Amino acid sequence: MSSSPIVHTLVQSTAEVESKRAFEFWRDTALSMSGVTSAGAEERRSFAASRLVAVTAHSTLLHTEGPRVDVERTARHVRQDGRDTITIALVLRGTQYFEQGGRGGRMAPGDISVTDSGRPFLIGAYEDYEEIRLSATRAAFRAHVGEPEAYAGRLIGDGPLNALFATYLRSYAALVPGMTEAEAGIAVEGTLHLFRGLVGARTGAVTANALLSLAAVHIERSLHDPGFGPDALCRALCVSRSRLYAAFADGEGVAATIRDARLDRARGYLSDPALAKESIATIMIRCGFTDPSMFSKAFRRRFGMSARDLRTSNT
Repeated sequence: MSSSPIVHTLVQSTAEVESKRAFEFWRDTALSMSGVTSAGAEERRSFAASRLVAVTAHSTLLHTEGPRVDVERTARHVRQDGRDTITIALVLRGTQYFEQGGRGGRMAPGDISVTDSGRPFLIGAYEDYEEIRLSATRAAFRAHVGEPEAYAGRLIGDGPLNALFATYLRSYAALVPGMTEAEAGIAVEGTLHLFRGLVGARTGAVTANALLSLAAVHIERSLHDPGFGPDALCRALCVSRSRLYAAFADGEGVAATIRDARLDRARGYLSDPALAKESIATIMIRCGFTDPSMFSKAFRRRFGMSARDLRTSNT
């Protein structure tokens, strides 16, 4: 039997925490330990999450399952904790998003992202999710993959090699609690080498499809803000109006996309039994509408019924 040190692992969970305090607990433990903070403004009435944490000399693995959550790493976090790692994240279940340095977008199961802890970023989920994140030191990433600056903000869409990478990463996550430091080091090196073959060369400028994906992230995050519109989206994405409108040319346009996203969110809220006591006016405001008449007309036009009729049909 090897006398080498075993990898330090722990399980973070809200299972033993009172339901109404679960999100606060998760925010102050798991999220804080990860060097991020919650970016969501909505009250959490219930929350349940769990995470395996495995820490080696040169890497940290997080295997997380939980409900929708939005987090950000700000310039203040970067200054305060001095983290210097590159994280490869694999989505196993649910739809997520991330953004760093004007790159990123929506992520579905099988998709992979890369983020740099030395720069601010946004990460979140649209629904219940499961993911694995492997953070390696900058030096290890540079040695086995390449210059981190060439990869940060990359999104690698699902494909045959992603499935191979996912199998490898899942296996490592399952076996790491019983590994020695030396064994884990070999496994992490293998993961980074496989990742290098997966990503290939750096892509060039952000494509129209990538821009649409990033725009969708910002739209979803900003629907509560009545002042959010095409101009604000241009500023958020750091692109010109002409480039943004060109990316939306095959659809209904930027303003219509934002309006429809607001209406879709309103319909979701109106159909949610947990929000049955909230007035239609309150939900309208939560979705960024300020004119009741315009909201009513737009809602009926999109869904073929009034907001009140929809709520009645769900009671």
